[in-house]
Amino acid sequence: MGSSTYRPPARTMEVVINKYVVKLKYCYTCKMFRPPRTSHCSVCDNCVERFDHHCPWVGNCVGKRNYRYFYAFILSLSFLTAFILACVVTHLTLRSQRDGFLATLKTTPLVICFFSVWSILGLSGFHTYLVASNLTTNEDIKGSWSNKRGSEFANPYSHKSILTNCCAVLCGPFYPR
Repeated sequence: MGSSTYRPPARTMEVVINKYVVKLKYCYTCKMFRPPRTSHCSVCDNCVERFDHHCPWVGNCVGKRNYRYFYAFILSLSFLTAFILACVVTHLTLRSQRDGFLATLKTTPLVICFFSVWSILGLSGFHTYLVASNLTTNEDIKGSWSNKRGSEFANPYSHKSILTNCCAVLCGPFYPR
């Protein structure tokens, strides 16, 4: 009787990217070594290249192929919420001349608009930082390329220029699926 024993592949494989050693992990669900910056999304049950996060707002993973659209979405949302806040403040100012400030304040959604603007602007600011650094939310949260850990853990994907990083992330070529 022949004994064929199944040997699972190694869990990691090391590759060199821009003079930095990067570990590729094996995804047992997708049965492949994940390319650099790829993570498996437990919600979508897929490996996503340049995985940023799974976004409940858009109901999809945000990654390499749709990050520029997500970024445009939150930037346009920031402008919209700032415009709405400006309209609410204008309405409050004009109506309070007739009805009084406190009476008008009770019927105006100023507090909701104020907090909405700051939360959306904060999100836009955070993603602007990520674009300028050529990082993903996943890498930032995990501290994968944190400067605190020394230069041997510097981000190998950064082009060392904010403008070049922005162009690489937002204007880079589309690759086939």
